[in-house]
Amino acid sequence: MAGETGGPAATLSRAGLAALSAPYALVMRANLAVYERGLKAHTHPVLPVASVGNITLGGTGKTTTTRRLTRDLQSRGIRPGIVLRGHMRSADRPWELISDGRALLVAAEVAGDEAAMLAATAPGAPIAVAKRRERAIELLAQAGAQAAILDDGFQYFRMERVVDLLLVDATFDLAGARVFPAGHLREPLDHVRRATHLLVTHADLAPPEQTERTAKVLARHAPDAPVILARHAPGGVYRLDRPEEVRPPEWLRGMRVLAMCAVGNPASFEELLRQMGAQVAGTAFFPDHHAYRPEDWERVREALRGLDVDAIVVTEKDAAKLPQAPGELPPVAAVAVDLAITSNEESWDELVGRIEQAARQEPASA
Repeated sequence: MAGETGGPAATLSRAGLAALSAPYALVMRANLAVYERGLKAHTHPVLPVASVGNITLGGTGKTTTTRRLTRDLQSRGIRPGIVLRGHMRSADRPWELISDGRALLVAAEVAGDEAAMLAATAPGAPIAVAKRRERAIELLAQAGAQAAILDDGFQYFRMERVVDLLLVDATFDLAGARVFPAGHLREPLDHVRRATHLLVTHADLAPPEQTERTAKVLARHAPDAPVILARHAPGGVYRLDRPEEVRPPEWLRGMRVLAMCAVGNPASFEELLRQMGAQVAGTAFFPDHHAYRPEDWERVREALRGLDVDAIVVTEKDAAKLPQAPGELPPVAAVAVDLAITSNEESWDELVGRIEQAARQEPASA
């Protein structure tokens, strides 16, 4: 897909992927047209909805953005709830209230990595998981939520929403992107027009000219949607065996570390550690949403072979689901990150205010 592999076989494979891309894009256009042309009515959820989504495969920072949005609404006196699709969770029930805002109601492995992390770091917000998002929102309303934040909802065409926030990673070349399976686009680029707000994440990790080019592409397809820039700012570091001792980000400066994660964009985590002053001596990357097992530590041992490191560093999402590390390994630490708005903060405030206003005007109905 990236075009990095050469040779006749790779060229032939890319031609095959390109041939499959056209019918995939056609299906996505047809699905959207059904709702845009009124052939099927949008569903009306029981709570006002803010969608946080993306148009590309891979991580853009949706979970971190969802948490920032949750906290900002809470600071305005609104109680939001969070809806998750439930990737890689081990449960048979199609919908479930994962957290009532005070604690997890199920085991962490049943909740899923994102739900477990959000429950621990965004207290006060109930969390529900369901493939049919409307059902999850009903559970949130019953739990006392006033608004619903739909994590990974841009492709959920069927439901009305107050805000449709679209995230794009600044390090991704959006201008040259192609539709899956030939490229990394989940749907055709002109579908960006559905977004009410556009958030370019990891803006500090890309050259300014690339970030500017991405913003221009987005503005061309959604001229009425404001473009907001953001970065992932480290808020602290804590050892998994001493989570109450949160140290400042500078704690990693000069340390030799092994970067370990199971996220959509592991390179951005690796670069974050370098920006924090750590020396990344090696990496142990797992597939996105990987369900860690005790035997995975063997792969970490292999990655550590021949290296002298002071710590293994993971993301908060990984920390929520990691089995206990064997005692002979270096200490395992997690980096807590927050979404920091770096440009056009007034549009972010307007976005939060739009959700707040909808939540106050439309009382929850169970």
